[in-house]
Amino acid sequence: MEGAVVNFMLDLKKDVKYIKGVGPNRVSLLNRIGIFTLEDLITYYPRDYEDRSKPRCIKNLVDGEEALIKAVVVSKIVEIRLKNRMCMYKLLVQDETAKCTIIWFNQSYLKNKFIVGETYYFFGKANIRMGKFEMSSPVFDDVNTKNNTGRIIPIYSSTYSLSQNILRKIIENGLEQVGGNLEESLPEYILN
Repeated sequence: MEGAVVNFMLDLKKDVKYIKGVGPNRVSLLNRIGIFTLEDLITYYPRDYEDRSKPRCIKNLVDGEEALIKAVVVSKIVEIRLKNRMCMYKLLVQDETAKCTIIWFNQSYLKNKFIVGETYYFFGKANIRMGKFEMSSPVFDDVNTKNNTGRIIPIYSSTYSLSQNILRKIIENGLEQVGGNLEESLPEYILN
């Protein structure tokens, strides 16, 4: 029995480079934030959480607040070229209460991402300008996925080059490797 525990403990000391989704570039980024082993990875706790599980009606958006909306795409994405070789991408969506313009900058990969008539979740900062609703640079999912929305999302301290999505996925991969086989470290009286 002790041998199994020792082998498992050795597994926790496995180099982070052996975790799915971690390549040579990401190893150095993870090392910068103090993650060197599987144990470091699974004990890298979030600094905060965002509740992205409850959609709000567009008409109930509050200026300056982050919110989740569930909306149907009503127009193709429009590309607007700005000064300094920047591009703005606008998408018009609506729910049963109002319309909202979704805006991204320099995200050309989004041009063919949305299908008119399909429903998506968008989470981002709401703006109300002259009575019209806008959302800037939201994360999004289609109605069948829950990568960025539809749940409570952990927010980690990170580096500029290591996005929240990538860090979240790597930590999820590390937790899958452990598979819930960790010994409880909290005393019984706290658990009770």
